Amino acid sequence: MSELVFPPWDELAPHQREALQAPQRFKVLVWHRRARKTTTAIIELVKQSQYRVGAYWHIFPTYSEAKDAVWRDPSMLFRIIPPQLIKKKNEQELVVYFHNGSYLQLKGADEPDTLRGAGPVGIVFDEFAKVKEEAWYIVEPILRANAGWAWCIGTPKGKNHLYKFYVRGKQNHPEWNSWHLKASSSGIIPTLQLDESRKTMSESLYQQEYECAWLEGEGTVFRGIRDIMVAEPKAPDDSKLYVIGADLARLRDFTVLTVYDMSTNSQVYQDRFRGLEWGFQKRKIKELSDHYNSALVVLDATGVGDPIYTDLLRAGVPVEPFKITETTKKDLVEKLSIWIEQKKVLMLPIEQTIKELEDFTYKIGETGKVHYSAPGGEEFFDDCVISHALAVFKLQPLYREIIQKPRSRIGQYYDKIKGEMYEDNVNEREWLEWSDYN
Repeated sequence: MSELVFPPWDELAPHQREALQAPQRFKVLVWHRRARKTTTAIIELVKQSQYRVGAYWHIFPTYSEAKDAVWRDPSMLFRIIPPQLIKKKNEQELVVYFHNGSYLQLKGADEPDTLRGAGPVGIVFDEFAKVKEEAWYIVEPILRANAGWAWCIGTPKGKNHLYKFYVRGKQNHPEWNSWHLKASSSGIIPTLQLDESRKTMSESLYQQEYECAWLEGEGTVFRGIRDIMVAEPKAPDDSKLYVIGADLARLRDFTVLTVYDMSTNSQVYQDRFRGLEWGFQKRKIKELSDHYNSALVVLDATGVGDPIYTDLLRAGVPVEPFKITETTKKDLVEKLSIWIEQKKVLMLPIEQTIKELEDFTYKIGETGKVHYSAPGGEEFFDDCVISHALAVFKLQPLYREIIQKPRSRIGQYYDKIKGEMYEDNVNEREWLEWSDYN
């Protein structure tokens, strides 16, 4: 039997080897998407687990992210860990036990207090910019007490705690070291693929995810949320038109109905509920539409929403179905994001709406596509976000942008002649007839 060689140094890129071989106990890896941050971190966890017997944690922002990103992905955990090192595994607890007595456990930082009590000797915080900062201050004393180590890895989300830790590693600190890797300089992703990714997202998002730019105010899908939370609830005005965004749910999630005044682009009403029978929900939607001057209802007609759309139509409700797919959801969310940032819309200052907008996040797939959603976890919802997005999708700007038409060739020639003639004090009125050709 050949001797086990781990890590497989010859298969690693220079930036991976540099991070793995650096002597500092606390490391911050700010690498672009698909630069193999998580792979490198797992290699470090496994390597260290064989040097020193103990508990090792790989912590994600949420438990579900840990399960989906590492445990279930065939290209991750069990491809990286040599099978001969594994004694057994527990999928329910997301634990891998090694023959030497160490174990590696995947965890979520949804509830940081659950990280208390145990004594890990090695920790990786994955997507650290999205992890609650409190989690670090819970585990740091543990690592100090047992001479443990930690990595914080991820891409920027504004200048938050990941940025603070990154700067610490750049200040010749004896215990800390930091690395910054941009896609434009790493050579990992072909230029053609980077260009395609750039077409599918905003420039700021591209700079953040692929160029690891520390952008002020970045890190969330919606910026400037609280600045537009100044609308006031209002009764219907007979002279106005209204639109209702309707995101439907039955049990776990919530049905949310938001009403906007189309003459001011201001929200005037919101209702959020769950657990109601479909018949009752349809009556509520019809009554709300009738109350606001037969308001147009933009309805999430995905799945159970399709027959409800038909029933509302038969009941005389002006309703427009909207099928939510990955593509259409992107259009919905990005219009809402732009309108919030540019203050083209005003919302009622409802805390649940604010929370959902602030929590709303995205993931970037292997192909570079952006996927928007609420974070994983039972306490996170996006019903208000989708309801607002459906309504705002039908709103129009309150002003017309004046578009300056380019001058025709004959118009440009007229300008040239006119300018030359002005120099000779020729009467401008002689040339007014030319303006008809602009």
